[in-house]
Amino acid sequence: MNFPLTFMGLGVLCLAVLVVAGCLGTGSQTPSGLTNEPQKTPAVGEHVTIDESQNGATVYVNRTSDIMLKLNENPTTGYRWNLTATPGLVIVNDTFDPSNTTGKLVGSGGTRLWEMNAAGTGTQTINAVYMRSWEPVTGNETTFAMTVIVQ
Repeated sequence: MNFPLTFMGLGVLCLAVLVVAGCLGTGSQTPSGLTNEPQKTPAVGEHVTIDESQNGATVYVNRTSDIMLKLNENPTTGYRWNLTATPGLVIVNDTFDPSNTTGKLVGSGGTRLWEMNAAGTGTQTINAVYMRSWEPVTGNETTFAMTVIVQ
């Protein structure tokens, strides 16, 4: 009857040794292969599509890449995106794509689409504020921001 208790005690002792060894470690808090850098969204191909889910992200693109930014918008309420980009990103098209094309849904929104070309290398930024143009900026507006690294 003494054997099962001793066997259990040995198992607890082994578990305690593993826990202590794991806590002592080598001093590095970053697992092998990972970095403490911000998450990066690599560019795929020459055409990169960005939407609201990438707000605050950093995207890497080639200098020859075309960038499509899509943000939900409802201009019938007076709210529109006011977008700015640094000179290394050239806006070549700015259009609105309504979600309802029948004309029967008054007040329906859609998607604002910007097509941009990377014109210069280095760190570029895209910033947008969703607001009514006739109202003063209060600081409570919905915003979109993104860093674009052009390689």
